[in-house]
Amino acid sequence: MDDGGLRVRAVADENVAVVVVVLVALVGLGVFMTYGAYGQTNERTETTVDTEVTWTSTGQFAHQATVINDTRVFDVGETLENRSAYFRKIAPRLNGSFVYNYTADSGELTAEASTTLVVRSVADGGQVTQRDYWRIERPLEKTTATLAPGETLRQSFAQNVTRLEREIEQIQTELGTSAGTIETKFVTRVQLDGTRSGQPVETNRTYRLPLTIENDLYRVNDSGPVVERGERTVRDREEVMVPPGPLWRYGGPLALFVGVVGLIGLGYGRYSGLLLVTEREHAYLDYRADRAEFDEWITEARFPAGRVEDADTSIETTSLSGLVDLAIDTDRRVIEVADDESYLVLDGDVVYYYDAPTLSAADDLLEPSDAVASLTDSETDTERASEQARDDEATQEADADGDAQSVFERLRHRADLGSDGASTSDESADDNETVESNSGQSDVDETHSHEKDVGRAGEDDSDADAAGADDDSESDAEET
Repeated sequence: MDDGGLRVRAVADENVAVVVVVLVALVGLGVFMTYGAYGQTNERTETTVDTEVTWTSTGQFAHQATVINDTRVFDVGETLENRSAYFRKIAPRLNGSFVYNYTADSGELTAEASTTLVVRSVADGGQVTQRDYWRIERPLEKTTATLAPGETLRQSFAQNVTRLEREIEQIQTELGTSAGTIETKFVTRVQLDGTRSGQPVETNRTYRLPLTIENDLYRVNDSGPVVERGERTVRDREEVMVPPGPLWRYGGPLALFVGVVGLIGLGYGRYSGLLLVTEREHAYLDYRADRAEFDEWITEARFPAGRVEDADTSIETTSLSGLVDLAIDTDRRVIEVADDESYLVLDGDVVYYYDAPTLSAADDLLEPSDAVASLTDSETDTERASEQARDDEATQEADADGDAQSVFERLRHRADLGSDGASTSDESADDNETVESNSGQSDVDETHSHEKDVGRAGEDDSDADAAGADDDSESDAEET
């Protein structure tokens, strides 16, 4: 039978305290992880850094020119606004304006704006630091205003471009050279003093409107509004929900379930006796372990009736491992009499033997119900009942025989039954020769292969021997 269930019971029975500790720890771990995943709110503090605009200020130019000469395209008095180019002949005077305002949460600023016309001759050559050949600055307008957030300072100025060009030509004539590049621009400087968004302010801003004079045109190179802003860094702390990971969500309940079910099962098994292992079952497990460990020292063979009958001394060992040690010491093989679950070592007129403990499949409470009967799907209910009755009867007989006589006495009895037929004696003699020959060899592999030519007996030992004797007698008769 498969002793896997019995071994599980034995391990659980011998280490019940360790199993309980492991299961309790598993329950504790499961409770901790389950509570951490579902029983409380997991939060963490996240810090975000944002940039906040506290104020903005805007400086912007606007310009226009009025037509003074009637043409097919433009009428007299028509105003040309914010164009990139104006015609000097029909609109020689450029009227400009400057606007300043700001936005903030709070504040009050005193703004003083002054606009100046700057004309200069810049030296050619592309030096990193440009040098002026000559330069003139002409103040045009100056305005002062106290501004609250959202209020506007507005300033106007004007310049006759044709007259300005003549003045530049006169300067070049006076200097006797036109070297350099002429640059013309309107420059507005704004001086600010006060508070803005709760912060003191004392600063100057400069805004420029370039002007280029050509033969018949003058161009205004307006770049649009100039916006400046003040910023501050704002740190914000926020509590964020943290979802549990899959290990906590699924591992915790699973560990709790396994621990609780394991404790309940262990308690029920101990209370009902399902996990208790008897001394007979412990002996059977020890025997099975020895049988697997010392398999290379054991040879299955037919029952050596003659050798057992002629033996003067019999010694029973308490374990299969002890019998294997004797076989090693005496340079013999261990013979397994399979139908009796008996093991022999033949050393001259001394027989060392070990009677293996037996355990029916019904004894293992952890084996599946279909494994206890060891049946196939084709067996009927009658066959199952018959098989179970035979197992119970064999178990009872084995227990009765074990109480009445030792295994060696049973072997002696079997040898006596086999000596009644002539063919059985011949077969016993052949077995004696085989066993003696095998026991005298030291090479384990050759002995093992020689003694493997054996068969197993039937369910009942005495019936099998009698049947064997009859078959041998008929065989001898046929040969004669």
